[in-house]
Amino acid sequence: MARPENKKTENEVIKASAAIQISGEISVLQRRAWNVLLANAYDELPHRERHSIKVTNLMEMLEFDSKNDKYLKEALRGLINTSVEWNILNKDGETEWGAAALLAEVKIKGGICTYEYSSTMREKLYNPRMYARLCLSLQNKFDSKHTLALWEHCTDYLGAKRDYGETPWIDIDRFHKIMGVAESPYYTTLFKKLKQQIITPAVTGINSVSDFRVTVEYQHKGRKVTALKFKMRRVIMLPEPANMQAPLFPDQDDEQNGMPLLVKELGDTGLAMKDALEIWEQGFKFVDEAARPAASSENAEAAFLRYVREKIHLLKRWQASGKVENSTGFLLNAIKKNYANPEFDQEEKGRKAAEARKTEKLRTGQKKQLEERLEALKTARSEALARECSEVAATSPEVLETALPGILEANSILRSFYKSDQSALDNYRASFALQGALNPCLERHAPERFHAAREQYAAQIASIEEKIAALQ
Repeated sequence: MARPENKKTENEVIKASAAIQISGEISVLQRRAWNVLLANAYDELPHRERHSIKVTNLMEMLEFDSKNDKYLKEALRGLINTSVEWNILNKDGETEWGAAALLAEVKIKGGICTYEYSSTMREKLYNPRMYARLCLSLQNKFDSKHTLALWEHCTDYLGAKRDYGETPWIDIDRFHKIMGVAESPYYTTLFKKLKQQIITPAVTGINSVSDFRVTVEYQHKGRKVTALKFKMRRVIMLPEPANMQAPLFPDQDDEQNGMPLLVKELGDTGLAMKDALEIWEQGFKFVDEAARPAASSENAEAAFLRYVREKIHLLKRWQASGKVENSTGFLLNAIKKNYANPEFDQEEKGRKAAEARKTEKLRTGQKKQLEERLEALKTARSEALARECSEVAATSPEVLETALPGILEANSILRSFYKSDQSALDNYRASFALQGALNPCLERHAPERFHAAREQYAAQIASIEEKIAALQ
């Protein structure tokens, strides 16, 4: 089995992203214990089925000072009955789904805790393509299972070497499952209770003890919340050198490292990264409430990006006229106080109209090229069918001799093209009119040959006709 490139420290566990997304009820002690057991067994996973740890060491790493180990035993027993469901959020893009018990077996004897994972679980846990590093000492500071679960998710999407990140949009049903409340109608039917008693306390708990700050955004359909996402940024950041803003990821470009577009565009104006991150994180909450624009039909994320671009556009206009002494201060105030910029809408309309004209010109050109290609293919198909007819006529002239009398009797015009002193084949070769009348007879005589000739072009013609229809 391959493993993550960097070795783990004694105070962390390398945990597969999919394994973080545990479905079903699990207590805060069980979640902590599973992380400690995984950290203890990690290096042995490829070659050992059974792992062990001293109970005293386990309790010390859990900072579990209770002398009543019955509670610990009950927690460990519960891990056998709790499953991990892979790829609840499809973070790694895989379509594979699976579920397995967190532990296959556990027992305590002589002060030693012995435990096993299933073979599938061992493979998943040791060879994750997507994984997070979780600090074992920090996890003990969370006294809520929901806070610990959310912290693991945020750590997963933030990453050890990144200073900001965000989860994808998580629909409410999946969030219920991730947070272990999928079977509780109290939370699944009342979003207000879910927010008050789970989401808000979990976010507050993370922000109070971890090294990153979490905010939450909600997606609505009407008045109903349908999904949510979490944004994270580290609050412990290295000071920036004078007159230089150090890149967060010097070895990667912005597109690869996932820098939010809004952060990048603000950074390009010279705004400090910490200010850009704060604006990105807060969204319209960064804008003074009295100056905040009314909600639009556009989704909040796209609307705020457009709003910020309007203020950047205003900054550039004022810079061009020499009216700005402090660009950073001007931009921050423009965003916070919603400075008016009517020229932006006018330029946007002009830009969109120009883009529409360009798109239409491109569409027309593409359609013309496709129509020319379609015509060429149909001509090539007709020529191929004509060659087949000519060959069948040459090898089976009796087909012409049998069919010709009936065709001439039924069509007086064709009789003017017929020369009685020539054979049926010579008449066929000499007259396009007779060819048109006799070709169906030749096709019926050797249908397989003509079917093959038509099939040679059928797929290409159908594909081009579909593309032309899409451009209408």
